[in-house]
Amino acid sequence: MGPLLWVVVGVCCYTVAAMVADRRGLLPDWVEVSGPVTTLHTRRGRRLLDRLARYRRFWRAFGTLAVGLTLVLMVALAALLVVVARAALAGQTSSAVTRPQNVLVVPGVNDFLPLAAAPELLVGLLLALVVHEGAHGVLCRVGDVEVDSVGAFFLGPIPTGAFVDPDDETAEAATPSALNRMFAAGILTNLVVTALAFGLLFGPVGAAIAPAPGAAVGGV
Repeated sequence: MGPLLWVVVGVCCYTVAAMVADRRGLLPDWVEVSGPVTTLHTRRGRRLLDRLARYRRFWRAFGTLAVGLTLVLMVALAALLVVVARAALAGQTSSAVTRPQNVLVVPGVNDFLPLAAAPELLVGLLLALVVHEGAHGVLCRVGDVEVDSVGAFFLGPIPTGAFVDPDDETAEAATPSALNRMFAAGILTNLVVTALAFGLLFGPVGAAIAPAPGAAVGGV
């Protein structure tokens, strides 16, 4: 079997086991199972969000910038979809990059991501999720929206996302501008983290890599 089929089989087996455990009451209250999706909830971390939200002037400016950037990205992505649709209708041949398995960022399934890259991808995913959802949570508190819980969700055993669960009543009472800043904050935060990562890659990390001395040997 190919790697993609192994992933599908693994997700199906996990789903059956998780649903059986849920129906028998073997899972704690903070674990929810809905088909292949498992959700973990926690109320920890809300005090940290409150402490970070004390810098309201900075976060409001950050959120306003995020809203403007989000609008620009929406227009750019809409234009990109039009270009891709025209290319598809024109019958342009697909490449290895556009194959279905290469759309998934799953090591071993994606032809460009070997299994050896899984630890680095997992660390990057966790960092992106914490920063992204943390920004949503902080902007919730800046806009006087209570946070009921935070957590993560999995597709089978594969971590696929995280979330901040705002309180419905306080969210309905919040101003539209506060909600817009809250929704857009995660996008700008991810871009900031990406810029920092590239800065480290092409700065200190790149400078620390030196070529090995001697002549290169291609074979013996």
